[in-house]
Amino acid sequence: MTSEVIISREIIEQNIKDWVFDKIDEKFEFRQHQLECIVNIIDNILSHGNHNYVVEAPTGSGKSLINIIAAGVLADYWDITSYILVSDLFLWEQYSDFLVKHKKTGIAMLKGKIGNYKCMLNGEDITLADCTLSGLSWASMYNMNTIKEYGYDCAYSCQYVKSRKKAIKSKVCLMTYQLFIQTFKMINPDDNNPYQFKYRDVIFCDECHNIPGIVEQRVHAHIKEKDLTTLLEIYDYTNHKELNLFDDNLEEDNSSAQFINMSRDDIIKEFNECWKALSNPESRKDEDMIYRERYDELIQKFVPVCDDIRNKIILAKKAKQHLSKEDLHIFGVSSWFWDYALEFGEYCGLISICGKEYQLKEIAPNNRKEEGPVCTFRCLKEDYLVYKYLLTKAQWRVMLSATIGGHEAFDENMGFAYTDDKKSIMEVIPSTFDFSESPIHFLNKFKMSLKERDISFGHLKNVIYSICKTKFQNQRGIIQTGSYDLAKRLYEQAPLEIKQRMLVYNGSRDKNTMIKIHQMSDNTILVGPTLNEGIDLPGDECRFIIIMKVPYPSLGDRYVKEKIKFYPLWYNSTTSNEIIQGIGRGVRFDGDWCVTYIFDACFWNLYCSTKEQYSKELQDRINII
Repeated sequence: MTSEVIISREIIEQNIKDWVFDKIDEKFEFRQHQLECIVNIIDNILSHGNHNYVVEAPTGSGKSLINIIAAGVLADYWDITSYILVSDLFLWEQYSDFLVKHKKTGIAMLKGKIGNYKCMLNGEDITLADCTLSGLSWASMYNMNTIKEYGYDCAYSCQYVKSRKKAIKSKVCLMTYQLFIQTFKMINPDDNNPYQFKYRDVIFCDECHNIPGIVEQRVHAHIKEKDLTTLLEIYDYTNHKELNLFDDNLEEDNSSAQFINMSRDDIIKEFNECWKALSNPESRKDEDMIYRERYDELIQKFVPVCDDIRNKIILAKKAKQHLSKEDLHIFGVSSWFWDYALEFGEYCGLISICGKEYQLKEIAPNNRKEEGPVCTFRCLKEDYLVYKYLLTKAQWRVMLSATIGGHEAFDENMGFAYTDDKKSIMEVIPSTFDFSESPIHFLNKFKMSLKERDISFGHLKNVIYSICKTKFQNQRGIIQTGSYDLAKRLYEQAPLEIKQRMLVYNGSRDKNTMIKIHQMSDNTILVGPTLNEGIDLPGDECRFIIIMKVPYPSLGDRYVKEKIKFYPLWYNSTTSNEIIQGIGRGVRFDGDWCVTYIFDACFWNLYCSTKEQYSKELQDRINII
């Protein structure tokens, strides 16, 4: 960061206006409260205020532009570097569309390698690109002379090489949280390699309420029965394929098996003992710790083996030897297993720091049914995970969301207690929308709790059908059911004229398809869970919202039950956030309108216990019926 000379707010505001004039649009107009918020963020950083700055910004306040402008101004006027982090590729694309249109901002963008980039030479995913198989370093790929020497002129036009190079060199870079976490888990940013990502001064976090869940999903360990097949595949390849692929002089070619120092039968026996113990749902935590560590010792022996395989295939590629499909396959397997083993070991080290009481084992069916169940180890100490994998990566953290929740609960779950400031400061941007035609009707009569759900459903379904038929017959809306089972029941028992309008889905991919159909229709109704976030339905695309069930996290989920023990404020806080996000799907711009109905009487106790999370304008809209 630059000098500690105090910069006046007037100068900051003028710099912001000049930057916007030059980089975005000469006629750009700030939304109400937007300019003041950007000034506050920059002033807090330049004046060395609290390192954890949180902004609760409602729909329509322009959160993405707040991040873009603040990051751009800090970079161009004070040489302060940053990352802008978003929760998913859908939001990444929204940022990307704006940045592509306004290239003068100079903000770089990068997606994860898997599934997003293809090699122009061999058509494979970029993780199996021709240059990767040849073992070329990033330094080589960025050097005009070396890429010609190695015959990879394609690096000039390779989208991934260009994007990565720009992302590293730029002062501001857009990433998803998932890519950011993975990037800094796999590198040492303290070395002097100029072709590697470094820590930066600031991270700007959009949809920050999602951070704990995202980080926790990226930091876990798992084992499944089919992993033995992978171990044996690597072991067999090293023992039987070296001879005809790489080295004519076997006496001088040290077998990869020397690193393992185990026979094939020993590997099978050790794996099966670990799997039998770990896949037992009744095992004690002490037993799980012992066998998890034994399994970790086993797979760590394969890390140098995977290195050996990849290096030998790279040498063969450089020597222009033919690589079979089997060779390419084992290269990919070895690369995956290398990452897998390191992440498993990292989890083991993490639990040794946090304590075994924060370890949770879950045994669940595999998405690939033929592979059998998956035993997953998770870490309940989300606050420490966020601190370790996110907060420590920058001196300043700027976090924005429409639903921060209770300030105390947010700080507790975000790990600010581990930072020097111990907590955050929060700025709340008031909504400027007119909600006079967007009431929230709450029916305080039927509870959708587990014990009362069946009886309440019988009453509420008819109320819902009536609203769809009489009040919104020719208009589109959404019904947030809280579960797939309730969505299915509501659909199956609907009168034909209502059923024909309902779009029911099963899973995220199916949901995206249904959303597109809904957007192109006249009077359809989206029905299902998870319709409270990540979808944009402006104007006529959503004129009514029905919240059939308060979306409490399921107490049947062991993770939820265990987490409540450590973070008692989290359960109600996150549920109210879900409600607020759900209500926000319908009013997307000033002048837009949408009528909301909450039909679960459980909402009242939740509302009373977390009232501070609901803005005054939202509280004023609630009408009890």
